[in-house]
Amino acid sequence: MAWTSMHFAVGMMGGGVAASLGSLILRRGVRWIPIGMTLGGVWALIPDLPRIWREDFTWLPGATFLGQKSLEQKLHAWGDIFFLHAKLDAQPHEFALHGLALVIGMYTLSSIGMMWYVKRQNNRLIKEMKALEQVALWRDRSKELSHRQHRTPDNHTDKKAG
Repeated sequence: MAWTSMHFAVGMMGGGVAASLGSLILRRGVRWIPIGMTLGGVWALIPDLPRIWREDFTWLPGATFLGQKSLEQKLHAWGDIFFLHAKLDAQPHEFALHGLALVIGMYTLSSIGMMWYVKRQNNRLIKEMKALEQVALWRDRSKELSHRQHRTPDNHTDKKAG
């Protein structure tokens, strides 16, 4: 039986892949990938929630209803729709530390990815602002030149005392 950290890690991978594909298809929404990863991890834990309620949160209201053994058995029967939960429970090794390392690694990668994305967006905006500034300077210079050309000459002649 796999530990919760491994279930969460596998769910994170599934949620991250789904959110990344959605982001690529829609060509936007990159900021939602970490949230998709988290939701995928939570989705992968759903079959274990009745046991968690039953064993760890017995003092909370509703714990007897949410911690029913029959609910746990139903959720485990559907286990593979929760990012291969049943397959992970069937394997003989626990890999708790591997799961924790995967969770930390994926959150780190998503943070680095978000920083890279924001920097890229900022650089694009800076380039657009510089281009708009150049257009504004060109427009101001052209107005100044057109005013110089259409100006009437002075009737005064500039004579120097000689």
